[in-house]
Amino acid sequence: MTPFYVTHTHATAAVATKAAVAGTRHYVTCVTVSSDKTGAIGIIKQGTTAIWQFQVGAGVHSVEFPTPLEGAEGALVSVEIDGTSACKANIAGYSKKTATEGAAIRGY
Repeated sequence: MTPFYVTHTHATAAVATKAAVAGTRHYVTCVTVSSDKTGAIGIIKQGTTAIWQFQVGAGVHSVEFPTPLEGAEGALVSVEIDGTSACKANIAGYSKKTATEGAAIRGY
């Protein structure tokens, strides 16, 4: 397992993305977003598909997943937040290579 931490800052839409890697799954353990917009929407995505959405008041909002959100093999994961003039998006988790049948049989 390899941990990852990605952050992004923008005025009106921040998106923190862990890029897709062939033969690897990404697991999201925590997201933190902030926005100056009351009623901002945070969205966690696997590829282009929303897998978790939440509404945020102006300020900072964190969500931890004791059971991580699991991305599909070879798919990116991201968190995005909207704002009016300042927003930040942070995503954390770990990546794990998917064992192929031959590797599983050999034990690595």
